[in-house]
Formats: sequence, structure tokens, C-alpha cells
Amino acid sequence: MADHVFRLKDTPLGTLLVKFYQIEPYSPEAFERAVGRDFLTATMPGSGVMWGSRLYQGEVDSAAVLPEAIFNLHLRCPHCNYVRIERVG
Repeated sequence: MADHVFRLKDTPLGTLLVKFYQIEPYSPEAFERAVGRDFLTATMPGSGVMWGSRLYQGEVDSAAVLPEAIFNLHLRCPHCNYVRIERVG
């Protein structure tokens, strides 16, 4: 599961979920496994967890979707090194 999840409302892209992950040691496979576990958890009946369409998934420092907002959210969880940005709805 994501280490931290934030909801950004009223952005130019609509409402977004921003999920931060701490993946140590990092590998693309480790990140895919973490996101896969999130997907399974979110899509279980009755989970109440949202899963939206992906706008960006990868290193926090390389996020091109609303980079200033992502930077400010990352200050709340500086130990996280990867992010998934989803459009809700």
C-alpha cells in the first residue's frame, strides 16, 4: 500500500489522488509489485478504496503532472521516493 495518500481537489486536471511510496531498495519490479498490491486492495468488493486512471507513475523528482503541488506534498513525506498520480472519477 501507499505510504501516504493525498487528494487534490479543483486542479486544472480535476480531482487527483497522489500516492507516495517508499521503495527500498528500489527496482522497477518492486514498485510494480507495490502498485499491484494497491490495485488488488482497491478493487476488492467493499474496500471503499478509490483507484483512478494513471496520469503519472514513477520517481517523485521526475513528476511532470502539477510539479509544484507534488513538490509541496512530498515535503510531508520526504522519505518517499516514488509517486502515482491518478485522476478520480
